Amino acid sequence: MKLRHCSILFAALLLVGAAPQPDTNASFPAAARNALPNGVVIVSAPLADSPIAGAQVFVPAGLMQQPAGLAGIAALTASVVLRTPVERGASLTDLAANAGGSATYTVDPESTRFYIESRAADLPRLVRDLASAIANPDPAQIPMARAELVDQVSETAKSPVQVAYGMVRQVRYLGTGFAFPDGGRASTLSRMAAADVQRFAERYRHGNGTVVAILGAVSDNNVAAIGSAFSAWPAGAGAPAPQPAAVTRQSQVISHRNVESTWLALGYGAPSQFSKDFPAMLVIEALLGRGGDIHALSFGSAGAAMDAFVGTFYQYEARPGTFVIFLNGDSATITQAMSEMEAGVARLRGANLPADLLLRAKRLAIGDYLMSDSTLSDATWLLGRSAMSPDGLSFESELPARIAAVSAADVKRVAKQYLARETVAVVLPVAENR
Repeated sequence: MKLRHCSILFAALLLVGAAPQPDTNASFPAAARNALPNGVVIVSAPLADSPIAGAQVFVPAGLMQQPAGLAGIAALTASVVLRTPVERGASLTDLAANAGGSATYTVDPESTRFYIESRAADLPRLVRDLASAIANPDPAQIPMARAELVDQVSETAKSPVQVAYGMVRQVRYLGTGFAFPDGGRASTLSRMAAADVQRFAERYRHGNGTVVAILGAVSDNNVAAIGSAFSAWPAGAGAPAPQPAAVTRQSQVISHRNVESTWLALGYGAPSQFSKDFPAMLVIEALLGRGGDIHALSFGSAGAAMDAFVGTFYQYEARPGTFVIFLNGDSATITQAMSEMEAGVARLRGANLPADLLLRAKRLAIGDYLMSDSTLSDATWLLGRSAMSPDGLSFESELPARIAAVSAADVKRVAKQYLARETVAVVLPVAENR
């Protein structure tokens, strides 16, 4: 997921004239699914035109599962895993690079994902090395991994958008590890020891909840060899992620030395990715995040220029989800923008979108979704998500059609249910701090 920044696309959104119905043809390949006796799910699809292969390994320990006193342990553990020597003193990262491939990790709200891309012949060996490193993370790698994360935390703190989003997370995910930045905090990272890393790595090793998605130039033998790397993992599931505390704080203000003007984030509740309301929320995201400016909320009527509107971010991988709207500008402009933004959101809750605006928003939502599948890494992520969906492997292929079926009444209902109680985060320059 990426922050969506607005552009001149709004002009196209409101062009006069009927638009053709959205194209819902998806190009996701047919996939096979196999569950190992211990619960690990292997999904795979060959791609005839791909010279390489990729494997995305979802393990059931993410940011939500972090203990509050160990914010950053998910990222630290994943970084240590990729640095752990596995063959002749070489790490998985080095081995993949030496073979012309790559090995990376991503920490999500409810899982940690390891992605390996390489020639098909090398992939089973590299995945086995990953499983070995997860079982025995090298404590000698902790200092370097920690230093890297401390730098990451420092860089994140320089971004007003990330700071504002982090403030929203602190409020809306209180009581879970997702209330903290992805890389943790320098204060908690400094306290982490080898036992903490080993303990968190053990949370990965549960059959139920582990999904391996494989795409590319792979044969049945390759897939079987990759699956065998996880056949010895214990059956059963890890502890469920804690539920966030109810939102009780509606706003907070901090000063930020690297910000030249005020930034504001309005955070709302939102459906998660497997909710029946997910398609309608994607349409709302397209309407606002790709609408070009705040005028999308006025349903096309005249209004004041809202240069303060920057864009939106929809965090749908967490449960519950969050939808964030970002504003930026001087005090007078941002105050006006916030007032009109709240009025516009209230309009979404109380009136149906005009048919032409709804249709164009759906087209943008479908286009955004299909364009998200642009790399082998993206494709394995989408395939793994399908495997975890209650709808099964049809989830990704059917999502465009579900977006196209969204009605004005659906948008109104979802806006009324979720966009009703906002958390406001304000990032102020030091000079304007009160």
